[in-house]
Amino acid sequence: MNNNLWEQLFSISDTLNESAESKEEKLKILIKHLASINITHERSFDPAENFEAYVAVNLCEAIHKTLK
Repeated sequence: MNNNLWEQLFSISDTLNESAESKEEKLKILIKHLASINITHERSFDPAENFEAYVAVNLCEAIHKTLK
């Protein structure tokens, strides 16, 4: 599951970097992808066992809440 998280994050960066969409459209894309990460990985990582992934998911959730 951990590899899936990193692949999703990498996919988001690729999508945003390569997109010719407007900033507004990129924002919609980002919000959609962050929601997907939150749904897929919510409570999937124990901070004592996989701190990096735990932090990444929490960061995605915080950014999603801020942008929404």
